[in-house]
Amino acid sequence: MRTLIPGLALGVAVLLPAVAAAQAGHAKVKIAAPVKGATVSGPVKVVLQATGVEIVPATVERPGTGHHHLFVDHDLTPVDDTIPRGVTGIIHLGRGQTEFVLDSLKPGPHRVIAVVADWKHVPLKPLVVDTVRFTVK
Repeated sequence: MRTLIPGLALGVAVLLPAVAAAQAGHAKVKIAAPVKGATVSGPVKVVLQATGVEIVPATVERPGTGHHHLFVDHDLTPVDDTIPRGVTGIIHLGRGQTEFVLDSLKPGPHRVIAVVADWKHVPLKPLVVDTVRFTVK
């Protein structure tokens, strides 16, 4: 006789594809807003969408999970290293956020790179990254 815990089978069925996709290299991140090439007014709301990886707070140590980092007008740091804290232009979304408002961008062209990293703040392998360029009027 088998006994199932209610909701456990469903939870496993939902979680396993995300873990498998991340391990197989199918995880993706997309900057949904602002759109590439857009001219926008400040403040600029950055909206992130991830597939194949579960976005969680940085304190979660579980395969198939990660959290967002934004590189605002800043080049990527070495992908095998921890993403540094306290650096102008690098924003850690360590509470599992999928949105962030950039309220101090000056008028002109800008670039945002989104990177998903693990609980140690090391970018996932293969790299889960997206870039958008836009102009603030």
